Amino acid sequence: MKIIKTLLVVTLSISLFACNTDSSADKAKKEINEATEAAADFMDDKMDELNDKYEQMSERVDEKLDKLNENYEKLSKDVQKKYKGDLKDLEKQRKKLKRKLKKYENAAEDKKDNLKAEIDDLEKNLEKSLEKLKEDLKKE
Repeated sequence: MKIIKTLLVVTLSISLFACNTDSSADKAKKEINEATEAAADFMDDKMDELNDKYEQMSERVDEKLDKLNENYEKLSKDVQKKYKGDLKDLEKQRKKLKRKLKKYENAAEDKKDNLKAEIDDLEKNLEKSLEKLKEDLKKE
């Protein structure tokens, strides 16, 4: 977002300092359009990269949690009972992460930075919880 603002300031400065002749004004307009298009393309590429990253993260979390569920089902009823709450907590965390990812996809550009930080925190916490439960279940 800061890059776009910088590019727009630079391109507007070019147009303000351009001479009032038709060819200079046309040249300035052309430069503004090119800079604006370049900034938009750059932001589109960055958003695509980030969306891909979050999609892969979501798939990775789903895969780990599904595998954990499979292993959980193989445990004795007593052990399942002992860790049922932990597994429910993981499912809640996964749902919360999915909601934040959906919110991120539909958010305005100025809201995405805050959501990105929240998503990263949720993912870290979910990964830690997954690993802890996985280790606890190995001990059983």
